[in-house]
Amino acid sequence: MADHTRSLLALAALTAAALAAAPASAKILHFHAALDGKYGDAPTGSAATGKARITVDTDRRRVSVDLDVVGIAPAALWKKLVAAPIGPIHLHKYATAAGGASVLALPLPYGADYRATRRGLHVTMKDYDYAAGAALLKSTLSFDDFVAAMRSGLIILNVHTEAHNPGEISGKVAEG
Repeated sequence: MADHTRSLLALAALTAAALAAAPASAKILHFHAALDGKYGDAPTGSAATGKARITVDTDRRRVSVDLDVVGIAPAALWKKLVAAPIGPIHLHKYATAAGGASVLALPLPYGADYRATRRGLHVTMKDYDYAAGAALLKSTLSFDDFVAAMRSGLIILNVHTEAHNPGEISGKVAEG
């Protein structure tokens, strides 16, 4: 084998090794949740429903949420939380039978991202910085733990209203 061919093979092997050792590019994870008044430890019986699509950019540590709620108007949201920096809609990680504490994970602060619709409300948050949102709640859940909890089905999305402060509708977040 000629020296030139050996050099090319060595270069190809080094390139392949470098690519294998390089950090992975950004990974976008997709999640969804169906919300209703029947879910959880304290079902409200509310006829309201919701559908959320959530994406997580693991490289940039950003979260995007697209939530449609039918049967709850913005005026019905819990005023105490509407006025608070954390807002009336949150992602929570609840304690499991295996242990661990319940933790507020990520809020959806009330503001321009909320809008009334003919049948309820719509919330769109794009590229929301996880660290900034978690800091609003003083959350102890790291980004990596948040992603692991999302992937394990341990995160719940709640909509808090005047009628049901703990959450009128909620739903388990699932990958896919």
